[in-house]
Amino acid sequence: MFPLEYPISKVEEPLRVSGKYFRTGEDVCFLKLVTFGPFPAGAFPDEGREQLKRIREELGANAIRLYEIPTLDFMHFCAESGLRVFLTLPWSQHIDFFRNSEAIAEADRLLLETIEKFRGHPALGGYFVGNEIETTLVRWMGRKRVLEQIERLIDLGHANDPQALFSYANYPSTEYLLPRNQDFVAFNLYLEERSSFSSYLLRLQNLAGDKPVLISEFGADSRQHGEPLQAEILEWHVREACRTGIAGTTVFAWSDLWQRGGKTIEGYDFGLTRRDHSAKPSLEALQSTWGDLCLGSDLLEIDPFPMISVIICTYKGSETLVECLNSVTSIDYPNYEVILVNDGKDLRVAELAEEYESVRHIASEHVGLSVARNLGARAAKGEILSYTDDDCIVEADWLRWIAHQFQHDEAIACVGGPNIPPEPENRRHACIAASPGGPAHVLLSDSTAEHLPGCNLSVRKSVLEEIGGFDAEFWAAGDDVDFCWRILEAGYELAFQPSAFVWHHRRFTLGAYLRQQIGYGKAEALLMPKHPKRFRGLGGAVWDGHVYTSQLIGEGAVYHGHYGYEPYQLIYPESGMGLGGVSLHVLWWGMALLLAGLAWVSPWFLFLPGAMVLASLAVARRRGKRAPLPAGYQSGICRLTVSGLSILQGFFRSGSRVFYGWKDAKWSRGLEVVTTAAFRRIASGWWKFGAEESYWSEEGIGRDELLERVRDLYPNSRDDETGRTDIILREDLFWNWAMLTATEYHEDQNRLTRVRILSRPQPVMRGLVLFFFLAGLVGFGIVFHDGFAMEQGDGVLLVAIGVLAVLGAMSRLFLRFFRPRVKSAARACGLKRFSES
Repeated sequence: MFPLEYPISKVEEPLRVSGKYFRTGEDVCFLKLVTFGPFPAGAFPDEGREQLKRIREELGANAIRLYEIPTLDFMHFCAESGLRVFLTLPWSQHIDFFRNSEAIAEADRLLLETIEKFRGHPALGGYFVGNEIETTLVRWMGRKRVLEQIERLIDLGHANDPQALFSYANYPSTEYLLPRNQDFVAFNLYLEERSSFSSYLLRLQNLAGDKPVLISEFGADSRQHGEPLQAEILEWHVREACRTGIAGTTVFAWSDLWQRGGKTIEGYDFGLTRRDHSAKPSLEALQSTWGDLCLGSDLLEIDPFPMISVIICTYKGSETLVECLNSVTSIDYPNYEVILVNDGKDLRVAELAEEYESVRHIASEHVGLSVARNLGARAAKGEILSYTDDDCIVEADWLRWIAHQFQHDEAIACVGGPNIPPEPENRRHACIAASPGGPAHVLLSDSTAEHLPGCNLSVRKSVLEEIGGFDAEFWAAGDDVDFCWRILEAGYELAFQPSAFVWHHRRFTLGAYLRQQIGYGKAEALLMPKHPKRFRGLGGAVWDGHVYTSQLIGEGAVYHGHYGYEPYQLIYPESGMGLGGVSLHVLWWGMALLLAGLAWVSPWFLFLPGAMVLASLAVARRRGKRAPLPAGYQSGICRLTVSGLSILQGFFRSGSRVFYGWKDAKWSRGLEVVTTAAFRRIASGWWKFGAEESYWSEEGIGRDELLERVRDLYPNSRDDETGRTDIILREDLFWNWAMLTATEYHEDQNRLTRVRILSRPQPVMRGLVLFFFLAGLVGFGIVFHDGFAMEQGDGVLLVAIGVLAVLGAMSRLFLRFFRPRVKSAARACGLKRFSES
């Protein structure tokens, strides 16, 4: 409940995040927002209070989004009207805010003042700490730095109001800006083609991982489309949002009256009401579509409802079984049964099963997980078999999503969804849940999968019988991986439905967690001889798709497009295990130990194993830093614990895989994986020497005009097809010179264009540097052999460091002197040199 000093409110419970949904209390809440303002001065003399009543009563919305900080009285009136308010922090995001420290200070001050003003207010829905930072500016400032700034603001918000919800209003051109600590994922999305809109929502669901997705803006211009088509677009956008499991949507805008930068916008009519405040057809269309909507699944069309058998296999799992059975017996679905397979005839499990009349209890000798699953399938009456585990809790609409997905496509053999850890009870639970190695789905696309974990796996009974069920060889783990691969080999498809999620408890103790990882490693060893093409050496399975874990969401390469203008700048996850996985492998540690044994020849031989250990620690530290720890458990101790668990997880899982699978391993393939990952890292992680300049225009001239002039000035230049920079100005055998630009949009026609000239080494130069570096290491080993004096060794080392420093300084001077110049191109298109000093 809310503090007593606030006025009587129709908003009874604060909003919170729970899995892929928003909730008030225990009830799921589908958010129905409309943007409100900013309006021209005098548009609504009463601060728009009469309009707020219309929003609640005529439109049926339950929240609004603001772009300016309101008064406290306005918030009181929203609470009395039953409207939640999502506040957008209006700080300077249209500039290089790292160059202007006042912009960051402004954001901090504004956030803290707003939190102090509205902390605990019943109308407060949440905060957007930023909104659509322009894509070329993000590329200019560096996406990691921008992401860290957004995350810092969210951390600041959580620290000062732990109960409030915080997010960043993103858009497709910067979809890679996914703050790890945001409470929900928000995207402004203007896609007016229905199938494209639906497909991109599925992508957002997967990028969001375990968090709900809110459409923070969607609109259609009635001036362009006409009012009837606007109403049609807004109606189907709600239906598609529900069909894809989106947790809420925001319609832009309430009125055709709105302004930007203090100027009234006349060229667009996105409003649900006209400039004279009369309603458009879209208002009634929206109200009739979402008026009584509580759950996205309310709009799912399922006819007929197929019979589904929910099968739970348990081996001495009474500790968590009650929660599981309570949830599966409370499912909102008209045609299903529940089967509990008691593997091992545990007496306590049998006692608990007797308390549920609707649960069919099957007791067997201890036969292992795969056989237990087959026993449940043989006893099942349903045409669809839905497997979950005894430590899982399902949502009430779980089977509706599964049934809808099966009816969507007859070629689908299996359907699965995410498995999300529940709210942790203590720090240990939080750290284990955030550590790597948990069950994860593997996706081939945003809607099709290569692997679905057995804790949330539904299959057509006919298909299960066709492929022979689960393989009895797998007693505790690996059965679901083998099962999915065999279904794919049989020519069927696996579908992924992000809304069909289950709550899945992770292990409760360190010992249980490590035993689980050892079991997973053993299961992978059993899979090797059965699916040899799926493995390369002892590095784990090689997937055609991408493993989706909460730690890796948003990781990978980004294609920015021509001049950074690609409208949908997609994230391309890195394939393979990568050097990060290699550096936590048991064989990596073994190699480091072996090399350390050479220290008896010379202490300098400790350099390489020391570097290997530091690399492992760096990977573990990064995983701890990016771990998806819940609010309240994001301390340094928790992140350090996750780092330590990452090291232990990699060691024990890979060690078990080596111990049980070394005979079946393809060692040459493993070497190929390592060398490929190493070459990729060597090819990408090289230094760049840069020089920056700034140019000003009061006539609306920006980067596009400058880039066109530069191409004319350098006829041998070419556009950078990778999108990392704009133009490759010049290149030779050793170096290339590239140009990167960004334009800041200021008031009226004022523009500030920033230019960065980058000098980058070509492959030949990289090869030479590596050769001399390795030669230097060998030289040190020779010099210090046979008891060479340490004092002399220190002198040699200092001389080497000095030589490298001098060479670096000379390189910078050389490259700065010979770098291409763009001043003449800037003058030719009307830009003036700008100094920020």
